[in-house]
Amino acid sequence: MIKELDRLVKILAENNLEGFLVGGVVRDYLLERKIKDVDLAIKGQVEQVAKEFAAKIDGSFVILDQKHDIYRVVKEELIYDFALLAGATIEADLKRRDFTINALAIKLTADLLAALLKQADLTEYLIDPLSGIDDLKQQSIKAAQDNTFCSDPIRLFRAVRFAARLSFDLEQQTKELMREVEAKEVKKVAKERIREELIKLLASNRAAQHLIELEEEFSLLSLLIPEIERLKEIGQCKYHQEDVWTHSTYALQRLEELLREEFWSARIEQKRVSLLKLALLFHDLGKIWTEEIIDGEVHFYDHQRVGAKRLEPILSELRFSKGETSYIRTLVRYHMRPMSLYYAQNLTAKGKYRFFRAGGEFVSDICLVAAADLISTKELNNKTEEIEGCIRFLQQLIKEFEQSEERTKTRLVTGDEIIDVFSITEGPQVGELLEQVREAQAIGKVETKEEAIEYLKKEVANFD
Repeated sequence: MIKELDRLVKILAENNLEGFLVGGVVRDYLLERKIKDVDLAIKGQVEQVAKEFAAKIDGSFVILDQKHDIYRVVKEELIYDFALLAGATIEADLKRRDFTINALAIKLTADLLAALLKQADLTEYLIDPLSGIDDLKQQSIKAAQDNTFCSDPIRLFRAVRFAARLSFDLEQQTKELMREVEAKEVKKVAKERIREELIKLLASNRAAQHLIELEEEFSLLSLLIPEIERLKEIGQCKYHQEDVWTHSTYALQRLEELLREEFWSARIEQKRVSLLKLALLFHDLGKIWTEEIIDGEVHFYDHQRVGAKRLEPILSELRFSKGETSYIRTLVRYHMRPMSLYYAQNLTAKGKYRFFRAGGEFVSDICLVAAADLISTKELNNKTEEIEGCIRFLQQLIKEFEQSEERTKTRLVTGDEIIDVFSITEGPQVGELLEQVREAQAIGKVETKEEAIEYLKKEVANFD
């Protein structure tokens, strides 16, 4: 990064311009966190500087908002965001930012780069009009101004997201300012912006407690998803003393603990973690519409299927893509299946295989949701002695799925071969026979083309 910044310092000098490192890049450097985004404020000719910089470092130039002079340069894993200095001075610019820990800047100079190379103390270079460095030391998220949230309500979500990401606390007066923002103002915020903040919040290792804070302290989640209020009222039954919201948020905390274990973390793609957490948070949403009392007992039959269906318009409203929605719905739809297999009296390889086919590539994700769901249920209802055996079963189920996937990587017979062997015409029956082979292959009954054909001959004979 220093090599690239050296190019930028020279470009600024050649154009007689001032430039500053601002916000997150300064904050993360001081916190010794990995830097992925470099925010820059330029005093004049932003587009020209960004274009020259992209050319010098062989990066990609992107226009983010030409009207407001915001541009991006991407070079491998680093993102450089250029913006016009907001105000006559850098101090004026910083005072307009969201939080004091982000209202920090360092002027780009050759001396600064020399200090960076030596990993020297940067205190003398720091521009800090709101004492953000003190809040960094105190690990506190503090609003830059009294109108911070009213001027842009998305900062309500950003405040909690930063608290989660940095393991900081919200300053008390900042909390009060957050509560003063009217619901109607929050509803005006573009859903795309809210979605992005939720995704980033959920990606943090401490998402559960901060999602709870987002709702319990500020009622922001139920403002977006009114069904949450009902989740706080229902759920008590033979298996649950607690309401659905309590159960689901507790499960989310258990999920974050499980993700620290190598078995689970090795099988869950990092890019899906946020969506997986969202699926767990709403895995029992369907209970709202399926509650019924039979012989004096409360039941929620088929809540997983109903919940998956009802989630679609909610996720669409929050601007989740079709692919993201499909993933979340799959986890909700099948979250009961793994434990149904565990409690099945006559569990067969075929029964497991049918779950593997239904879950597809997301079998591990579904099992993780089931594990967190199970732990929450058992711990909140004082039945912890059952947990260890259930978790062992879920992990074994995943291993068997992986073995099944390995066995079926190579197709043993083709549709044309089936047509020739059985003298049948192309149609649905060919697909059914191919699936029978795949199932037999998955559970280890056949390993070669010859075995597959013989197996099918017996199956067809039995059917006849």
